[in-house]
Amino acid sequence: MTASDIAQAHQLQRERLAAATARLAVRLWRDIDIHNLSADWERRVHRVAALVAAGQLSAARQADPYLAHLLEDAEPVGSVVPESLAGVASDGRELTDLFMYPVWAALRALMKGASLVAALASGQALLDLLARTMVADTGRAADLVAMAARPAITSYVRVVELPACSRCVILAGQEYGLSEGFQRHPRCDCGMEPVTRSYQPEITTPAQVYEALSPAQRVKTFGQAAVDTIDAGADIAQVVNARRGMSTATRYGRTVQSTTEGQTNRGLTRSRRRNGAARLMPEEILRIARGDRAEAVRLLRLNGYII
Repeated sequence: MTASDIAQAHQLQRERLAAATARLAVRLWRDIDIHNLSADWERRVHRVAALVAAGQLSAARQADPYLAHLLEDAEPVGSVVPESLAGVASDGRELTDLFMYPVWAALRALMKGASLVAALASGQALLDLLARTMVADTGRAADLVAMAARPAITSYVRVVELPACSRCVILAGQEYGLSEGFQRHPRCDCGMEPVTRSYQPEITTPAQVYEALSPAQRVKTFGQAAVDTIDAGADIAQVVNARRGMSTATRYGRTVQSTTEGQTNRGLTRSRRRNGAARLMPEEILRIARGDRAEAVRLLRLNGYII
C-alpha cells in the first residue's frame, strides 16, 4: 500500500464511520411519535447526541494511528486527546442544541403545508446530514491537531475521493497551511494528506479527477452546461464557484470561534469551565497561531486537545 493509498483508506474509514453513525441516529427518528413530534424528539435528542459523540470519539481516535502509519519519521510532541473533540458540534455549540434542528425543520414544513410524510422526510434528511458532518468534521479536526503536534509536517494537500461534488473536485490536490483551516460543505467527505520535507504526496489534479469520471458522473457532478463548457476547453476552476457553500468548521452556520464548554470526567459529556473562560476550537487555535508551531502546540495543550 502506497502512502497515498493510506490517506485514501483513512478517508474512506472515516466516511464509513460517519455513515454508520447517521444510520443509527435515523433509526431513532423513524420511531418518533407523529402526534407529538417536538416533545418526543426532545426525549430522544440526548440519545442522538450520545450516538454522534461516540462516532466523533471513534473518528478522533483514528488521527494519531493514521499519521504514525503514514509518516514513521514525523515524531509527535504530544498525542491527540480524542475525548476533547467529542460531544460538541463543529462550531462549538452543544450537540443536543444542534440536533433539535431536524424536528424544527419538519414542523416548519408542516406549517408551510407539506404532508406529514414529506415533513418527516425533510427532518430525516437533515438529521442524516448533520450526523455525517459532525463525525467527519471531528475526524478532520483531530487530523489537524495531530499534524500540529508533529513539527515535521509543514502543510497538507486535499484528498478527494469520488464521488465528490464539483466544489471539492476543483480543490483536489491543493496545498494548504495548517492555519488555513479546511474548506468543506455539509456532508463533505474530503480528507487531508500531510506534507513534510521528506514526504511530498502525489498530487491528483482537478483535471485528473474530471477525467476519471464517466460521462454520466460528470453531468451529475457539474451539470450538462458546465460539462459542455469544460469539454470545449474551459478551465474547471473558472466554471465552478469553489467557495459557494464552503466554510471552515469554526464558522459552520454561524460565526462562532470558541466553545465555553469544558470536558468533564465522563469524557463525552461537557460542562462549563469553572472560570467561565472560552475554550477555543482547534481550527481557531491554528488560525490564531499564524504558523507559529510552538504557540499552536501551547494553545492546543492549554485547551486540552493534546497531552
